[in-house]
Amino acid sequence: MESITLNLTQAADALGVSTPTMRCLVRRGDFPAFKIGSRWLVSRAALEEWAQRQAENRVEFGGVRK
Repeated sequence: MESITLNLTQAADALGVSTPTMRCLVRRGDFPAFKIGSRWLVSRAALEEWAQRQAENRVEFGGVRK
């Protein structure tokens, strides 16, 4: 069975970013991370939804939204 959560290293790999970048994302209010004890976890499904929203809302070169 596939885990429903990812640790920060796994989430960084899934997004193709570094672990330090992932730590910055965790501090964002809209990023789907949560803490259990001392561990940060990311919901796999919520991460996919968040990434899709980021792609839909990206700003194209010249400041024009796509």
